[in-house]
Amino acid sequence: MLEADRSREPGAPDRATPRGWGLSRRPEAGGAQTYELRGTWAFITWGAMISIALVPFTNVFIPRTALKYSVMSVTQLFFWACILISPRVLRRGYSPILAWMVVLYGTRYIYGSLLSNFQELMADSTRNMIRPMLWAWILAAVMREDRLRKWGADVYLFGCTLAGVLHLLGIGTDRPIVEAMGSLRISAFELNANVLGVIYATAFVIALARVIQARAGRGTLARLLYAGAGVITMLGLLLTGSRSAAVFVALGSLSLIAIETRRAGWSRSAVLASVLLAGGLLGVGMANSIIGQRSERVVNAGVGSEARARMAPVLIDQFLRSPIYGLGPENYRVELGHRARTGDPDVGIVAHNQLFMFAVEMGLFGLVPFLSVCGLLLVQSWRFRGVEGGLPFALALPCIFTACTTANIAFHWHFYFIVGLVAGTYGAQRDRKAASPDSAFLPEGP
Repeated sequence: MLEADRSREPGAPDRATPRGWGLSRRPEAGGAQTYELRGTWAFITWGAMISIALVPFTNVFIPRTALKYSVMSVTQLFFWACILISPRVLRRGYSPILAWMVVLYGTRYIYGSLLSNFQELMADSTRNMIRPMLWAWILAAVMREDRLRKWGADVYLFGCTLAGVLHLLGIGTDRPIVEAMGSLRISAFELNANVLGVIYATAFVIALARVIQARAGRGTLARLLYAGAGVITMLGLLLTGSRSAAVFVALGSLSLIAIETRRAGWSRSAVLASVLLAGGLLGVGMANSIIGQRSERVVNAGVGSEARARMAPVLIDQFLRSPIYGLGPENYRVELGHRARTGDPDVGIVAHNQLFMFAVEMGLFGLVPFLSVCGLLLVQSWRFRGVEGGLPFALALPCIFTACTTANIAFHWHFYFIVGLVAGTYGAQRDRKAASPDSAFLPEGP
């Protein structure tokens, strides 16, 4: 097994395995003998944590590789290294969410190979979905351990805080921050402003959870440090001017506050008051930022000035044209670009709506698996909120909402981190149930 040999009490969380390298011989259930290099769990764990911290830097190229290898591409090597030294990590990381993703992306690739008019573009975009999915599989295996699940969230926050500091200093931006302040949006690290904004938004919700969770056992100093990290990630988010990120923060923060205050024993009226107060503060902050300026411009110029608003009716029309089989992966883009008057005239534009994209490309063959992934993320994160707290649900809900309205989450690494977190929670609860099927005891969340 991947876990170290030990006597386990019912309901006890997993612990890390031995650190040293060497051959280890352990009996599996039923008396069968298995062999594994000792220290593999340490390699997988540390590799997972480092890769989590690098999420904001996934598009940064490795030095001296002639701009061929980015941090994103190196994570694929990490996955294969994990499989080579410990194939059982696949079984440990399995969850229904990831199984449906395999169905979705596998169908897209096969379907696209037969019907797509843009074979190279289709293959490249599908690989950009599969690569982080494999990474999420490793994360799900690692974050089945309660301690590592908490570490994973903290490491993600640390990586985004570091990125936020560099971003605010103008390091990683295309020009010095002082010169760029006249622009409406300032991105960094070769990332699209919306992508970087949602990465920051995910980190902010994690920081908020660490500050307000009543039963976490954190001292005042620790909460102040988390609050500082939240401020930095929020400032970075505001620089990007991403409205999708603003929606993410609003939905995530309000749902988190509602769950955590309810867990703390507040009355329903107090919970409602806290949610309304937080919503008002967030609204005022966003309205007086770059995000507010961009939203005001749309209001003044009319909805027709917004590309995503023009794209929505075109996507609906394309889906209704072939609701069962779809138009084929990537085949919708040129028409969408022409009719919505946006994007490159040769290759069109990708749908800024993951739900519509899969529906238009593959009809029901894409819609059913995608909705299954979304449904499982929401159901599992909600089901375990009493144990894990509100964080998994507060990340899953805004992620799914933006996917169905304004974002392409299948291409975003923050989405796969959330998948790994929720899938790891699901695996941990299965372990507890298997260890003590008749026990109603479940330990408190972070």
